[in-house]
Amino acid sequence: MKEKLLLAAASLLGFATACENKRTVDMYGAPYLDYKIKGKVTDREGNPIKGIEISSQDASPVTSESDGSYELSGREWSFRQTTLTFTDIDGPENGGEFAEKVVTVEFTEADRTEKGKGWHEGTFSRSGVDTTLEKKE
Repeated sequence: MKEKLLLAAASLLGFATACENKRTVDMYGAPYLDYKIKGKVTDREGNPIKGIEISSQDASPVTSESDGSYELSGREWSFRQTTLTFTDIDGPENGGEFAEKVVTVEFTEADRTEKGKGWHEGTFSRSGVDTTLEKKE
């Protein structure tokens, strides 16, 4: 009886539980996915730029390597896209001062590498997110 009263109270508050196997049903939350993005940062002439910080609201920032390559991993909530910001953090040391650039990456089914379960949509991977930066004037 006590369990039924608790179930009724939880239902009124907007929570639900599954009676079978006494497991909780996820009714509230937000879809999310895990992602990995790889690319290269170059200047207008195609030369690699090292020391560029690549950041996203969903991931810890990384810095481009000496060959301009980078790899960023994160978790994105609610939408199948993330916004990357490319920032020159070392000034003229990397061959000049470069202007900041913002790039939006949208994930499609072709990018899915692993299926998820429930709110987790799975794992997505995108290669070739190459970016050309302009020098600051």
